[in-house]
Amino acid sequence: MTKKQAKRDYWIFGGMGSAVLGFGLSLMVESGFIKHSDAPTWQWIGLGTLSLVLIMSGINFLFRSFESKLKMKAGKD
Repeated sequence: MTKKQAKRDYWIFGGMGSAVLGFGLSLMVESGFIKHSDAPTWQWIGLGTLSLVLIMSGINFLFRSFESKLKMKAGKD
């Protein structure tokens, strides 16, 4: 991986990770509101599960971004 590819991956995965993590956290809060609004159980459980999947995906993207940053600083090819 060249420095240029590592820099590109750093920005792409960092942006995607931040966006997905933020959306997952927002969805988790929304599922809490749905839980306390007398909605059917399956709705808030489904949204809560989806929010956890998005949060974990966002964190994985951020770790991938950090890995690219380390490669970029090390100058590995």
